[in-house]
Amino acid sequence: MTLATNLHRLPNGLTVLTREVHTAPIATNWIWYKVGGRNERVGISGISHWCEHMLFKGTPSMPKGAFDATIARNGGTFNGFTWIDYTAYYETLPADRLSLGLQIEADRMVNSSFDPDEVASERTVIISEREGNENSPSFWLDEELRSTAFKVHPYRNGVIGWKSDLRAMTREDLYTHYKTFYAPNNAVLVVVGAFNTDEVLKQIEALYGPIPQGLPLPEVRGEEPEQQGERRVHVSRPGPNSMIQIAFHAPPATSPDWAALTVLDAVLTGGKSPSFTGGGAQTNRSARLYRALVEGELATGAYSSFMATLDPFLFEIGATVRPDRTVEQVEQALYTEIEKLQQTPISEAELQKIQRQVRAQQAYSLERISNQAMMLGMWQTLDSYERADSSLEEIAAVTAADVQRVAQHYLAPQKRNIGVFTPSNSSGGGQITPTARTFHPALSFYDAKAAEAEATAAANNAPQATRHVLSNGIVVLLQRNPNSPTVSIQGEIALGQIHESSALNGVAVFTAAALTRGTTSRSFHDITNLTEDRGCSISASAGRHSTSFGGKALSDDAPLILELLADVLRNPTFPEREIERLRTQFTTMLRQSEQDTRSQASKAAREQLYPSDHPYYFSPNGSLDTVPGITTADLAAFAKRYHPAATTIAIVGDIDETAILAEVERWFGDWQGQGEPPTTAVPSVDLPPSVLRREIEVAGKTQSDLVWAVPGLARTDPDFYAAMMANLVLGQLGLMGRLGENVRDKQGLAYYATSRIDADVGAGAWIIYAGINAKNVDRALSAIQEEVDRLLAEGISELERSDSVAYLTGMLGISLEANSGIANMLLNIERYNLGLDYVQRYPEIIGSVTLEQIHAAAKRLLSSERYVIGVAGPAA
Repeated sequence: MTLATNLHRLPNGLTVLTREVHTAPIATNWIWYKVGGRNERVGISGISHWCEHMLFKGTPSMPKGAFDATIARNGGTFNGFTWIDYTAYYETLPADRLSLGLQIEADRMVNSSFDPDEVASERTVIISEREGNENSPSFWLDEELRSTAFKVHPYRNGVIGWKSDLRAMTREDLYTHYKTFYAPNNAVLVVVGAFNTDEVLKQIEALYGPIPQGLPLPEVRGEEPEQQGERRVHVSRPGPNSMIQIAFHAPPATSPDWAALTVLDAVLTGGKSPSFTGGGAQTNRSARLYRALVEGELATGAYSSFMATLDPFLFEIGATVRPDRTVEQVEQALYTEIEKLQQTPISEAELQKIQRQVRAQQAYSLERISNQAMMLGMWQTLDSYERADSSLEEIAAVTAADVQRVAQHYLAPQKRNIGVFTPSNSSGGGQITPTARTFHPALSFYDAKAAEAEATAAANNAPQATRHVLSNGIVVLLQRNPNSPTVSIQGEIALGQIHESSALNGVAVFTAAALTRGTTSRSFHDITNLTEDRGCSISASAGRHSTSFGGKALSDDAPLILELLADVLRNPTFPEREIERLRTQFTTMLRQSEQDTRSQASKAAREQLYPSDHPYYFSPNGSLDTVPGITTADLAAFAKRYHPAATTIAIVGDIDETAILAEVERWFGDWQGQGEPPTTAVPSVDLPPSVLRREIEVAGKTQSDLVWAVPGLARTDPDFYAAMMANLVLGQLGLMGRLGENVRDKQGLAYYATSRIDADVGAGAWIIYAGINAKNVDRALSAIQEEVDRLLAEGISELERSDSVAYLTGMLGISLEANSGIANMLLNIERYNLGLDYVQRYPEIIGSVTLEQIHAAAKRLLSSERYVIGVAGPAA
């Protein structure tokens, strides 16, 4: 799986990595700067992250707004993020426009403006971003634990920065930081995709060669002294559940112990995806912490985390405590698992399982060229790009004795830092289930997935899919993609939340989650052992309209995935003990969501928009009034309504279509449903009679979330494409469209302000979201309504329309980097009866939408006087 990578260094010190990948007509360029939280001190904490924001504010040759508009009209996507060791930016574009991304980053390296007015505006945005993080108790706990674990090293300050520093920092501070660290000798440029290396190197030399080498870089002198004893910190704020995190000092990426600690992390909670953004198989359910704490009914979730860093950082474990258990019980259980690893070597079978998981996760990640560029850049910044590939060899060389040794050395009691969160009362809280520490806790600006830009679209030169119908009505969609040794299997049954009664709200989601918990021939352990031993996974979930199921595997394991999926769909047993564990996890999640400002604002808007007898009035996840009363008999009854004639299965990857179709027939062909397949009918709703507003006070928060909404339209509505393009301009294109430009950039009121249309088989809502300080809620609402009114009065411009068309059509190739994206596209094609030639017709469909149609769709759906508002957060 090793792919050829070339290293080239310019005389000014710029390191350039290129990798030709001709699997799709796209290319990505990333620029990495060796600057992050480790290069800061108290007084300027958070300055690297703030500088990252400022690089999106323009240069003399590309003023504010031109950057994101140019990327959009060239069919690309972009982003930037900051972490403790580095700051990175990227552009992913059609391959013939790669030079645009290279030009932008060369310009931003030396010519970013740092306009004083923009600095002032961005200050409130950055503080808003921090306040959004503060809404989560896990943020407070993590920040306190990190600053306790580190006494000297600047890792103690994190990335977002202390609020007092954010309020005091000056434009001169920012600009000096930028001029110090943004230089060729402190940068790594990575280019991956469909291009000619010699031609690209000529472009790079012409663009970056004239940039002067920077000054000598300030040395990071803060060397953390060896910890002399256990440290403990306690955080108490409003929140529904207790948590515990335990952090041990761990070595940097260059340490010979890095691979053994990576295996130790995987032993505890499964092999992780090497991609920052995930996308791998789920491998934690056969791992030690899940088995001991979650199945042991002590915790609702458990995690471990070890990452590659420049300087010694942390190895962490943690858990969310069940309501009927104590922190002390969970803490002792965590120590027990550590002691087992210290006293007894792991088995050869467990070691081989971990090594297979790591290899499989690497294969899944390599499906995307963006991930390849990301891993090359990260490793070159930390050590050497060669470890993007050789790290697999390092992990393969790890022995059971190595794992035992590093557990004894690094996880010693005197080296641990314990952080405990306990609720100060029964209200407040947020999304507090600990997860592995994210590399960039505030991935900035733009998420291409959020665009209503046909996530189903494929490159025009993609292989043609084939459609097959089994005798029982199952539709099978197949597409061969030989570019990766993996397969994605995704399916759906047209049975979801809209098919349940109000008294059993949540039964669709509960049933889907319970499917893998045991069948007539396999236990939950049997299923997880079979899949996770091979680095693959299966899952099932449900939403408003359907139940989804699927799996991810290396190609040779595709028949096993089909066998297991057929078993869990057709033969679930819903074991009582497993169901009660799931129920506890669901009720914990519901308690958290009841205290989460985003969830509560959405609920307030939804319940004003739809009458109480409408299926969209309810949350698919159910409520604390319904989920505790759902019985195993209810789950079994709902599962019996799954019907082959309402089922579609899409399979994409390195497959033999004849052989894989035979496997589908083998495991699903004799499935016979009971009665008639489910039907779908979602009643439409009118605009509310006036402006309706509901506010919910949530204790312990520092930021409010607001939701503005009107009824939208169905995906099959003739106005869908026009409304989609209106929404793209309103709240998504570039840096969150017109809403982002006004609410975020112009007025500095929010870190995010965006919009979406929930168009599906029924007419979902057209929704605008924003996260803002409570005192600015009304100002933000005025700015939102200003943009809605402008869209109603003027529509969009021809330039905005052409930018939208260019963006949507240019994103075709990018949307299909991974097999899962292709499979998702095939399911959408079948769900909405778009036809297998939809991909070829898509550019014409988008290009034919007129300004008049876009304006008419906006006027049909939006309103200046009839809409709903939901606000949740602290008292103003």
